[in-house]
Amino acid sequence: MTQRKDKPLFQNDAAHKSSPETEDGNLFASNHADESELFPDDAAQDKANDSPLFSDDAAQGKAADNSPLFAEDKADKPTDDDILATDKVNTLSQTTQNDALLTAAEVLSQDTWKMLIVDDEEDVHQVTQLLLDDYVYQGKPLALFSAYSAKEAKALLAEHPDIAVILLDVVMESNDAGLRLVRYIRETLKNGFVRIILRTGQPGYAPEEDVIIEYDINDYANKTELTSQKLLTLTTASLRAYALVLTLETYRQNLAEKVAERTCELQHKNEELTALNCELLKLNQDKNEFLSMAAHDLKNPLFAITGLAELIQLSIDDLSMETIEEFIKEITEHAQMIATTSQQMYELITNLLDVNAIESGKLKLSLKKLDLRQSLQTVVKNYLQRAKAKDIHLQIQSPAQEYPILADKIAIRQVLENLVSNAIKYSPPQKSVIIRLTQNENEVLCEIQDDGPGLDEEEIVKLFCKFSRLGKKTTGGEHSSGLGLFIVKKLVEAMNGKVWCKSELGKGATFIVEFPWRMGNR
Repeated sequence: MTQRKDKPLFQNDAAHKSSPETEDGNLFASNHADESELFPDDAAQDKANDSPLFSDDAAQGKAADNSPLFAEDKADKPTDDDILATDKVNTLSQTTQNDALLTAAEVLSQDTWKMLIVDDEEDVHQVTQLLLDDYVYQGKPLALFSAYSAKEAKALLAEHPDIAVILLDVVMESNDAGLRLVRYIRETLKNGFVRIILRTGQPGYAPEEDVIIEYDINDYANKTELTSQKLLTLTTASLRAYALVLTLETYRQNLAEKVAERTCELQHKNEELTALNCELLKLNQDKNEFLSMAAHDLKNPLFAITGLAELIQLSIDDLSMETIEEFIKEITEHAQMIATTSQQMYELITNLLDVNAIESGKLKLSLKKLDLRQSLQTVVKNYLQRAKAKDIHLQIQSPAQEYPILADKIAIRQVLENLVSNAIKYSPPQKSVIIRLTQNENEVLCEIQDDGPGLDEEEIVKLFCKFSRLGKKTTGGEHSSGLGLFIVKKLVEAMNGKVWCKSELGKGATFIVEFPWRMGNR
């Protein structure tokens, strides 16, 4: 068997007129007398003009329609079909790049490599397909696609945006159709993955040095110098580069995803830190308010107690038989004031301890079935004397029946005491504080209504906030720590209940406490 020599695939030698079967060592030799028959347009252009790519020689004007080679002349303006095809390709290409990780993985796992042959000569397609018919790289064969113009190439790129290699002619429907297609792929489609090998039979129209500089191609070959081995080498090198590009893109996208995930985590942590910082600032503000309030609210009663004690001591020093009766009366008044101020201090300290227990999570409740009416009667009995001192009528309006709820005995008493105490504090003399108990199919409700100054909507919103003092003065000069309703809300919610207020300015206020209830609780 005669060994085959590696000779050009596309010869322009008149001596090669014999068929491939009779020409030993030149499997793809031309059957034509010269290249003008195999590539008539290219040969005609070579004969007509041997000038450089960017020459303004008048001899080139006829072949180039008297215009610069890369001019945007009217003949090259896209038609509506071109624009639609471009949009389609562009969308698919952008999808490919935007989802590069998935697409790269899919392409690398496909059974074939896709190659697009773009040339207006049928013989070029046939010879290329014949040579690459059994080509295999990394265990995968080539899937070959043919386009005979730049427009057809655009359509195929739209259908197959994952084409790996393009073998591209320069001179087709125009002298620079191939070069325009390169620019379209790189700049319009922004497809930097596909490997582009420029093949030309008329190097005068696309000198290698100029094209490599001006266009983003990956290799350059003169058809008349392109041997079978050279084509195989170019194909292998291009596919290797394409696979590496996709692999790198996969790594890049993996890294980008990890960076994005980490960035998202850091942003989330930063938001958490910002929230914690705000919470710390709020806690610090609350602490300062607490210290200020505690200093004020504890100092005043202590000062009063100290002053009263001194008065008692002075009264004892000046005591005589004539003043004994007056002394007893004065001592009684002072003792009452001491008891009142001591009670204020006790309530304040109790409230502070309760707030601390609630906010530190140390509040422990034991929910058991109890009668809300019985708990309410106990509280009202304890506050009758205080209401009587202000000439306020305190009464319960409800049927004499059981109102069963699940609650903590101490906590529910504290809730009721706070609400009843508030109603008495803010009601003027000779008014009423009315307490109603109602029960429906699902809830037990306790309503405590006073005849105080009432609240506007803005005040109602702030009502259950910690240290909330709304500027409303108590009618008897009673003390308010601003913690009572905050504690009420927290305790009620801890017992699965709800509390809210209905009020209008000048029309008093009604506080409603609701506890869930079912027939089975009875």
